[in-house]
Amino acid sequence: MSRKEECLENHLIINCCILRNDIYSVISEKDYGEEYDPWAEWPPTHLTVYYKYKLKKKQDPWGCMKYGKNNFKWSKIVHIGQDTILIVDNERGVETVNVMSGEAIRENEIPRGTLYTVENLKNIHGTVYAVGSSRGVARRDGKNKWTSISQEIQGDLIKNLKVLSLGFDAIDGFEADRDLYAGGGHSDMWHYDGEHWRAIDLPILKMRIRAIVCADDGNVYAVGRHGKMVVGRGDNWKVIDQKLTTSDFTDAVWYNDRLYVCTARRLYTYKDDRFEEITDFGERLPYTFGSLYVNDGMLMSAGDSSIAVYDGKAWEVLYGSVKREEEAEILIAQEMKDTIEEMVDGVEELVDAVKSIAKKK
Repeated sequence: MSRKEECLENHLIINCCILRNDIYSVISEKDYGEEYDPWAEWPPTHLTVYYKYKLKKKQDPWGCMKYGKNNFKWSKIVHIGQDTILIVDNERGVETVNVMSGEAIRENEIPRGTLYTVENLKNIHGTVYAVGSSRGVARRDGKNKWTSISQEIQGDLIKNLKVLSLGFDAIDGFEADRDLYAGGGHSDMWHYDGEHWRAIDLPILKMRIRAIVCADDGNVYAVGRHGKMVVGRGDNWKVIDQKLTTSDFTDAVWYNDRLYVCTARRLYTYKDDRFEEITDFGERLPYTFGSLYVNDGMLMSAGDSSIAVYDGKAWEVLYGSVKREEEAEILIAQEMKDTIEEMVDGVEELVDAVKSIAKKK
């Protein structure tokens, strides 16, 4: 078995990051199949690193750090320098890994009073933010030091974990410590000026925000469930009425003067009111997407079982591809599965809403 297969085979890739233009990383969890109960046991996790520069030395470019069961759950990763990755799991566990030395340091978890679950992690101009349930926003101010900046808008939310219409799944900013936008829930978008938060009135109701991008063109883009997109800043917003997909958008980034947006199975770009699907991957295509990352002049995409990088000229599929003629058949089956999962999620949200209304009565 090759090092690549040892790291990634029978694993589902959750998140990705770029440390520099020749070192990329993904975090994954073992795929136990439908019988697995995520609430009873956390599966083994792998942090996999691709060292592209090793190819010139004719060395295996793949490296892997393996964690046993119950170490990390639904983790997110970001770079904190050209050689160090920060891992934060869904239940606030924190670890840093130096990918050159292999040194891993477990840090204190994010304080429970800040947020109960971590839904996303973002390096904003060198400062890392974690966002999650109850409109929680925590800023990393150094090793073992997380500062809550969201008490002003949390109120009693942190005591009510079942509120799905409120809470943050995404964050981005034009500066490291101010002019931040955070959102999630049902169009639950807020702006932070460095001292205070202000609610943003989006022109679309119940948009489940999944990603926010503060772009170089001066606009803020938010994407979410069922292919919903909005763009604006401050109090001026509009809906982007795209017709290519109704699948859930899972991530978005700004790269080379345009917005990149993905679903679990497709990748798109948006520029000058044109929304287009990307298909120019070469003879072999990545067959899953879901997570995007930009750093050091590179764009990275990773899905359940695919990894690809883009230098602005050509895509390189590092793992998990299909021949072009096989794409249609595989994607039809996968998109049917995704549609069923989205329907299940919708039913769960409806049940939660009904319970909330009944409770108020």
